[in-house]
Amino acid sequence: MFEVLETGLDGLDSILGGGIRYPAGSAAFVFITGGPGSGKTVLALEMTVRAWLDAEDGTTCLYYSVEHSPQNLYRKLQFDFDFYGADAEIVPLEQEVPNKLCLEAKTAKGKSRLVLTQASAATLEQRPAGSSVDVDWILVEIGNYLLAGDVHMACIDNIGLLLTELDYYGKRTALLRTRRTLMSKRIHGVFVQENTDPRDMRMPTAEEFSTDCLIELSFRDERGSFKARSIEISKARHQYYYRGAHHFSIAGRGVERDGYLGARNERGPGIHIYPSVAAQLSIARDNQTNAVPERGADVIDMGHPELLTAFVNNTGPTERSSTVFLAEPGTGYTRLALRFLAAGRRQGETTLMVSTKEDQDALRRICARDESLAPHALDGQGFADGFRVLYLHPEFISAGKFTWDLLQLTTADDGAPPVTRLAFDNIYRLGTRFPLLTNQDFMIPALLDILRYRNVTPLFIDLVPPGSATGRTDFDPAPYTTTFDNVFLLSLDESEGRHVPQLQVLKSTANDFTRRAIPLEVLGE
Repeated sequence: MFEVLETGLDGLDSILGGGIRYPAGSAAFVFITGGPGSGKTVLALEMTVRAWLDAEDGTTCLYYSVEHSPQNLYRKLQFDFDFYGADAEIVPLEQEVPNKLCLEAKTAKGKSRLVLTQASAATLEQRPAGSSVDVDWILVEIGNYLLAGDVHMACIDNIGLLLTELDYYGKRTALLRTRRTLMSKRIHGVFVQENTDPRDMRMPTAEEFSTDCLIELSFRDERGSFKARSIEISKARHQYYYRGAHHFSIAGRGVERDGYLGARNERGPGIHIYPSVAAQLSIARDNQTNAVPERGADVIDMGHPELLTAFVNNTGPTERSSTVFLAEPGTGYTRLALRFLAAGRRQGETTLMVSTKEDQDALRRICARDESLAPHALDGQGFADGFRVLYLHPEFISAGKFTWDLLQLTTADDGAPPVTRLAFDNIYRLGTRFPLLTNQDFMIPALLDILRYRNVTPLFIDLVPPGSATGRTDFDPAPYTTTFDNVFLLSLDESEGRHVPQLQVLKSTANDFTRRAIPLEVLGE
C-alpha cells in the first residue's frame, strides 16, 4: 500500500501523477539537484513551507540551509513570496539562539512551526573545538524535536557542503543513513545538492544517493539567446510519472493571473510548473481513463446561416467536433468566429475568444457594429458575462506554458461554468509571435485533443494566400484535413468585379456536403 505526499505545486503534482508516492508507514524522500541559480533553493523552500502551512496541529517542519541565514530566508518568504498567499497568521517567535529562527503559523488545522537553521562552514569555524554542525548533528537535533512533538518534514540545503571532509564512500554512507533515519521516523525528507562535474569522483552523483524521487533543474537554450527554466523528474521509484523536460517559472509577490497569457502572468507568488504539451495530452487521457468523449449527435448552430448551407441530409458539425477556417484576407473570418461564440451564448454556454490578431478594444468594436453580436457579446462598455475574450501578447513562453495557461482559462473559476466553445483567431505562424512555439504541427493537434477531453467545441482560424481557392497558389490543405474534423475554405469571389466572401467545405467527418462554393452575402451588409 502507498500514500501520497502532495507538494502543493499544481504542475509538479500533475507530472508526478498527483504527488510523491511512498510506502505506507514510511515517508517520502526527495532529492533536488541542479546547477547554480537554477532554482533549487526556491523549490525546496516552497515545498517545505507548503508542507508546514498544511501540517496538523502541533507539527514541526525543519529547514537547514548551508548558504542562507534564517533572517534572509524569512525576509524572502515574507517580502518576495508573501508565504505563497497562505490563509494563515504567521509570526516569528523570539530568537533564542544564533542562526536559528522559529516561525509559528495559525491555520484552520491549528498551530504548526517552521524552524529555519543555518548550518554553514563559516558557522563551524566559530564553534568550540569538538563541536560541529554536520549531518550527524542534524539527525541528533531532529531526534530532540521528536521528543517535543511530531516532525512532518526536514529539508537540508545544500547537503553536499556538510560532507566535504568525507571521502566518496563516506558521503554515500552518510546520505543513505540519513535517508533511512528520516523514513523510519516517518519524516518526509528533502535534500538539495548542486550539480558537479560527473567526472569528479569526490562527489557522488544524485542517482547514487538512492533517492526515491529525483528532481533535476536546469536551463535550456531556446532560440540561441534565450534560456528557459527546465524541470525534469529523473526518477520516481514508487510511481508512474510523466517523463521529459517541463518548463517552470518563478514569480514574486504581487504577480497574479490578469486575464492575459504571458511570461509575467502567473497564478500567484512562487514556482509555477508547466508540463510539456505531450505530458498535458497524456495527463488529459489518463484523467479520463482513455475514454474519449463522444462527439454530439445534433448539429450545432454555427452562428451564420450560410455556414450550414453546404451540408445536406440534416448533417453538419456537432458538439466537440473541431473546425478550422482556412481564410483568405478580407473574408470576415474574425466576425464569423465571434458569431460562432454568440450562437453558443444564445444557448447559455460559456465561450472564450482567443485572438493573436485583434485586441479587446478592436473585438468590442466589431461586436458593437453587428446587430447579431451585440446583444450576446456586450454588456455596456465591456463584454458580457460568459463571453470571455483573451488577447495574446507576443511573448517568450514555452509551448507547455502556452497550452497550460490557455486550458486553465477554459476551466470553471469561482463557481462559474466551464467554457464549452472556444474560437482561436488565428494560428498562422504562431512561432513568429511566440518564438518558443517551435513545434506547432504537434501542439495544435494535441491542443484539439485536450479540448475535446474537456468537452470544449473549438473553432480555429488559419490564414491562406489569396487565390488558394482557385489554384493560383501552392496551397496544400492536407495538414488540416488530417487534424480537424471540419475544414472550411473562406475565399473571395472576384468574378465580374465583385469581392464577395464565399465558403467551400473541404472535409467534414461523417457528414454529407456539397463541394461547391457558397456565397456569404450577409458579411457584406
